[in-house]
Amino acid sequence: MSRRVVVVGALAAGLLVAGGQGAASANVMWCLSDPPIQVVTPGGHNLSVNNMIYMSPIDRHIARQITDDASAAPDGRGGTLITVHIHIPAGAHGAGVVSANYRYRVTTTDHTPNGGTVLTLNLDVPTS
Repeated sequence: MSRRVVVVGALAAGLLVAGGQGAASANVMWCLSDPPIQVVTPGGHNLSVNNMIYMSPIDRHIARQITDDASAAPDGRGGTLITVHIHIPAGAHGAGVVSANYRYRVTTTDHTPNGGTVLTLNLDVPTS
């Protein structure tokens, strides 16, 4: 085996070891994905609302206490306004929420610095 191959291999191994020691951001935030909420538009269309809830890892034990609901109403322009309520339990150290309807690519976000609150998000979709 040539000296050049050994040096390149040792250098590559050293870079892999050094790169593996970096801090992972997965410990900073924890994500909970609720099952989709089904809503019926005023025109009779069935739509799904997906909620991704981001919390501190220390709040995992209260994550099951999070509840959500949604309702649909006309938006006055021929579409539908979907109102989503996310109930963050008391004792949480804050939460960030992303609500989305993937069919129409509509997304909205909100966050709260503490628990015991209800986040209200609105999605305006173009179908009635």
